[in-house]
Amino acid sequence: MIIMSKAIRHFFVYGSLRPDDDSGQSWTKSAVSGLSAQKAKLFNAKLYQEEYACAVLLDSSSSSSSKSSGCDISSSANNYIIGYALSTNDDELFKEKLQLFNEIEGYHYDGSSNNLYDRTVRDVELIPSSTDSSNNNIQARESVKAYVYHRTNQCNREKLIPSGDWLQRER
Repeated sequence: MIIMSKAIRHFFVYGSLRPDDDSGQSWTKSAVSGLSAQKAKLFNAKLYQEEYACAVLLDSSSSSSSKSSGCDISSSANNYIIGYALSTNDDELFKEKLQLFNEIEGYHYDGSSNNLYDRTVRDVELIPSSTDSSNNNIQARESVKAYVYHRTNQCNREKLIPSGDWLQRER
């Protein structure tokens, strides 16, 4: 059974589901096919390296300086993950991708303790492309609600990716 919210029209992807992923997974190209992609940041989260990328969400209330845009979070403690917001206006395609991503991420909606990744909805900040002509220091940052697959357990936290960017992991 696939339950999805009409209000949620994005996925935040940060590892093997990124359109620019370089880990060579067999599912990447077909999974992102047909979706639009824009670089984005997920605040109040840390990225770890296992066989796959492992996102751990931090308690957003623990960062008193965080705001809805995420812009004011202290840069000294990279508590963000760089990835992409994937979306489509096609309801059927979005539903198909939600089912596919659930399968890839080992997520079972029934609250199963056998989930490899859990899924939640978080605000992600869209990163303007370098071709935007406006001044990014003045421009208000846009945030969207997105499905995020993350770990609540079973994540080996020995290999933090300090930059929050899967493409900058150790090889």
